[in-house]
Amino acid sequence: MATKRDLKNEGQRMPDPNPYVAAPEPRADRSILINFVLDKSGSMYPLREATIAGFNEFKNAQAIEAGTALMTLTLFDTEFRTVATAVPVGDVLDLTRQTYVPGGNTALYDAVGHTMKLTDEYVAAHHPDQVLFVIMTDGEENSSLEYTRDTIFALIADRQKGAHYEFVYLGANQDSYVSGTAMGIAPGRMIDYDATPEGTHFAMSRLNLNVRAHRRSMAAQEPVWFTPDFEAMADLEGDALEAQKAKYVREAGTK
Repeated sequence: MATKRDLKNEGQRMPDPNPYVAAPEPRADRSILINFVLDKSGSMYPLREATIAGFNEFKNAQAIEAGTALMTLTLFDTEFRTVATAVPVGDVLDLTRQTYVPGGNTALYDAVGHTMKLTDEYVAAHHPDQVLFVIMTDGEENSSLEYTRDTIFALIADRQKGAHYEFVYLGANQDSYVSGTAMGIAPGRMIDYDATPEGTHFAMSRLNLNVRAHRRSMAAQEPVWFTPDFEAMADLEGDALEAQKAKYVREAGTK
């Protein structure tokens, strides 16, 4: 007999909901580690207010999603600083004008590399269901001292394949596909946004929707991100969620 998993993987129609049994609740114990690597170089200054508001909205929305969400937050300019390491997302304080002050250059590779080390240590000890890196930047690397593009490419490629980490890349005023691919990030996980307050709000809103969908899918990795079929899962539960997952996987497999 075909299981629900078999039907989903084969892209077949899911069975009708049982009218006598309540739809399953989302797993309360599902867990995700969200690593947010956030640019605060000088070119982000015009986007300061929008970035603060967008990050806070994203963080607070994830805090009320079912399951356990932990966050590691790394801010970077000429240097980098990890200000929260695998703490409950609801315990991460909102960014403010005092704690998010753009200036300096862009040590992107060092920020990603050092955050990866912290993540590997946490995953080895605690084994969360999902591990996600969000990289948000509006400029090109120009300040790292320890990591190069080649070393970051190798690290990301290895963690995607061997540890099933997810990486998404939000890039302003650049070709995010080119920039993300150059870092080793798999296709279908990049989004461009305009370096304006409106563009920043758009990117953060899309990110929030997609991370909610990812958490509800409970998959370690997704076929693609930032598609209507994937985003539709953000507000679904039970059999409706399973049916949408089947549609999403089927459609992604035809692209």
